[in-house]
Amino acid sequence: MVTYRCDGCGKELARNDLRYTVKIDVHATYDKLVVGLVDLVRDHRAEMLSLIERLKDKDPAEIEETVYKGFELDLCPACQRAYIQNPLQFHPEQGGPEPAVDIDRFLRSLGVAGSGRTEPPAGDEA
Repeated sequence: MVTYRCDGCGKELARNDLRYTVKIDVHATYDKLVVGLVDLVRDHRAEMLSLIERLKDKDPAEIEETVYKGFELDLCPACQRAYIQNPLQFHPEQGGPEPAVDIDRFLRSLGVAGSGRTEPPAGDEA
């Protein structure tokens, strides 16, 4: 017999019991990429080598989660109502440590994010 378990309260749910599925996709989002002539002729080799060096000892799953993480939850009717009333319950003090690799800064330095303007990498003052 197929059974499910509510991810909110742990209650067992039979296959035909009313249950709700919550799908959460958390992913890095950036504005549309605008590539200009400066971006095409710029040498990105040093930036790429620096990124590879910083990532070489990292766990691939940890790196992947800085870009995308998906969740799927099964909820009983009571937990569904509670979830709808307050889905986030976000506590900034539980945000966790800053990542060692700042993916956002790296992508912005390549001109992937923002208004399409390319910001110089740290240390390259023009």
